[in-house]
Amino acid sequence: MQAGSKAGEGRARRDPETLPAPGEHSTTRTSSKPSAACAQGSADAKAGEEPRIPISAPETRPATYGPTRSEAAIRASGLVTPTSRLLLAAGAPEADWHAVRAQGAGGSDVAAILGMDPHRGPLHVWLEKTGQAPVQRDPRLERAARRGHALEGLTAEFFAEESGLTVLDSPGTLQHVDHPRWIANPDRLVVAPDRDELGVLECKSRTWRSAHVEGWHGDEAPDRPAIQAHWYLTVSGYRFGYLAGLIDDELEWFRLERDDELCALLAEAVDRFWHDHVEAGVPPTADGSRATTDLLARLWTADEESTVEVDPVEAMLLGQRRRELKEQVGRLNDDLIEVENRMRQLAGSAEVATVGGKRVFTWRQNGQFAHARFRAAEPELAAQYTHMHPAIDTDRLAADHPETYRKYRARVLRTPSEG
Repeated sequence: MQAGSKAGEGRARRDPETLPAPGEHSTTRTSSKPSAACAQGSADAKAGEEPRIPISAPETRPATYGPTRSEAAIRASGLVTPTSRLLLAAGAPEADWHAVRAQGAGGSDVAAILGMDPHRGPLHVWLEKTGQAPVQRDPRLERAARRGHALEGLTAEFFAEESGLTVLDSPGTLQHVDHPRWIANPDRLVVAPDRDELGVLECKSRTWRSAHVEGWHGDEAPDRPAIQAHWYLTVSGYRFGYLAGLIDDELEWFRLERDDELCALLAEAVDRFWHDHVEAGVPPTADGSRATTDLLARLWTADEESTVEVDPVEAMLLGQRRRELKEQVGRLNDDLIEVENRMRQLAGSAEVATVGGKRVFTWRQNGQFAHARFRAAEPELAAQYTHMHPAIDTDRLAADHPETYRKYRARVLRTPSEG
């Protein structure tokens, strides 16, 4: 994803109007290694004031898709980046931001449409864009979102200090001038002294464990955040971006060069999704993510004993495929148990198995406590350590409030052979 665009493709060049954020937002951090233009701005600033950063109009190439507009058309369009205008200024009320977000696909939507978001899938995006998303409140995800928002500024500051680049506040929500369904909310903009032009900066905060799963510690930028950053390049028309991640107390960052081929593929995926599903009112096929499983469980309240006639061919194919997969899962589970039993046999009474002094696996006695076996073997001792604790009497709840009880029961998918 870090490959730059190919040279010598004969694309026209143009000088777009570039503006700092509305309201003359100040920089997040002045550069510790300023360019000549930045240094001049510092020299001209009054004592005790943060210097203004002059940004000259950079030369940037337009995207490979869509016609190249004339200079007059560019200036008439009110562009704030090479290919986008400001749709909603930063700091707007949250209700306005949600209303604007529903009008198109943003960076996080693209990742979900492509099946790269563990918390949202294409069906989530379709429900949100068509105004049918069920109201949900996941405290864990809400805390993660608040944490990310709170640490965004700190991540940008650390990035500015470590990279020596100047970071600017985002102007707000951007909209592609030719494709109004393409929108972007870049976290920050960044000034590149070597080019004297602007790019995007995407800021993330992760725990060490989530960063390991997402792939922050490799040589390449992690896929999902990189896709989000490339979507911002697709919308804005900028030629480069940075991805910065605050991993616990450590900062990881990557430079991303615009990949026009990737931008075109992302644009095609978004346009196809919007045309085939959002505008057509046709939901996308459910994917295999756990997030979609949870969504489907909350999406409808089951009508007791109701039936629906489904396509016989699709039902037959799905049922057959499900049986095949369950058989494969059973065989793989047996194989897994066999491998793990062999590892237990190797360990014997030891808790740690090593190769050349390096730990390769453990078999510690630190798992769940065997309550039933303890009660059976040590009844008197078990009685001493048994205490009452609050629990919902589900039998009485079901008898007194059957509809409420049923509302909170999980829906279980079974075939006739399973009972």
